[in-house]
Amino acid sequence: MRPHDYVRRPFVSRPSGVLLRHGPGRHAMSSASGPNSCPTPSDRTTPGRQWEIFLVAANLSGPDLEVISVSQLAAEVQLRNDTVGAVAGFLQAVGLLRGARGNYALTSAGWAIAEMHKQDETQARLLLQAQFLEHWPAASTLECLHDAPVDQKTLGRRLHKDLPGKSRRGLYLIEWLVRALIVQRDSAMRISPSAALLASGRRSATASGPEPQRMAEQGTLMGMTRDELRSLPPRKYIAVLDQLAALVALDPA
Repeated sequence: MRPHDYVRRPFVSRPSGVLLRHGPGRHAMSSASGPNSCPTPSDRTTPGRQWEIFLVAANLSGPDLEVISVSQLAAEVQLRNDTVGAVAGFLQAVGLLRGARGNYALTSAGWAIAEMHKQDETQARLLLQAQFLEHWPAASTLECLHDAPVDQKTLGRRLHKDLPGKSRRGLYLIEWLVRALIVQRDSAMRISPSAALLASGRRSATASGPEPQRMAEQGTLMGMTRDELRSLPPRKYIAVLDQLAALVALDPA
């Protein structure tokens, strides 16, 4: 059975002080993060298994982006609560989940990626790429790869730096970066930045300074600001991405 083929179970755990009813089937929640704002992937389970956990979380959270507990997700994937909680922390850090204190729901972007994965894995990875480019792993990776391709083990050490956890977390992060098409890996296990990562670096450079930065923050896509895009219902969010892809296909320049 594939991860997204799991049968959804109704969510029944609603700890007080964390969740608030926010329309049918949805809940508002605190998204406060822990002391580590740059968490690397958990070292307790492989990146491939972490991806499966994300897909199962998507199935449980559903199109209404319902809140699920870590214990519920752990029971579904048959792993320990602390292992799944550590995975959820990283998924939250890259914008695929939102939540806190052991209760999470998918973001609109996370749901769009999980749904696209059922239809077209490559397109899902492109959506994942766009998501990763907005979060800390992309900037840190570009800094490490600015001069030339780097051996995978060396890059793993650089990415992990002084962050908590075992050193293999840096290598696990590379696996996520490969999946998200942020980096490319050759047969000699050398890592180089993808064209999208390089382009994001150039955009950041041209947007430096108070006025360009203010304009970038106020920029729109398909007539909507970034906050407006993120607040869209999942189906509408996917529809906007499809429209954008169609426009790019018509005029790739």
